[in-house]
Amino acid sequence: MNRLIALVVSPLVVSCGFFTLGAPYGHTAENHFFSQSGKASVAKPADGQTAATLTTLGDAENAVIDVWKRLPLTARNVMFVSQKTNAYGGYEKRASNAFAAGENLLSYVEPIGYKWEETSPGTFKFGVTTDFEILTTDGKALGGQRAFQNIEFTTHYRNRELFLSLSISLDGIKPGNYVLAYDIHDKFGAGKVRTEQPFTIKAP
Repeated sequence: MNRLIALVVSPLVVSCGFFTLGAPYGHTAENHFFSQSGKASVAKPADGQTAATLTTLGDAENAVIDVWKRLPLTARNVMFVSQKTNAYGGYEKRASNAFAAGENLLSYVEPIGYKWEETSPGTFKFGVTTDFEILTTDGKALGGQRAFQNIEFTTHYRNRELFLSLSISLDGIKPGNYVLAYDIHDKFGAGKVRTEQPFTIKAP
């Protein structure tokens, strides 16, 4: 029977991108950008287009927030990557899911639909915990760990650009086909989502 002799988990790297383009909700500032001199300049619209304002952007973002609140917790852009990801969307997808024995399994995941808790006016908390399992292709669990990652953020914005950069190192696993599963739990909601990434450990 193909079983894990030892399971070693490398330190987990988790990052959160805060790309807060636009004013906070309710902001009524005009559509300005700051020049190097520090003075505000009015941005000119493209030919034939009506100029937008930060109020317009805020209204559009509020509509996105409304949709987000109704989403179940899910995940997108789940993949093995060739190197650690340092920015939201800055992943480099791995060309193959075949790994040499002892090679780290680096994953990139974007949780979607997690909830925010407003702890005081304009202050929000959000976060996730993550479990992992290594499975055979027929679903038998060989090893894993619950809550091996736990992250929580406090911000003044309903951030939506959260990504997980995850690293797993396996020792004592025989060549063959397996599945890496992550269970992501919303810390401020009831949501849970499971991602599964088939992979192969190559023979020497």
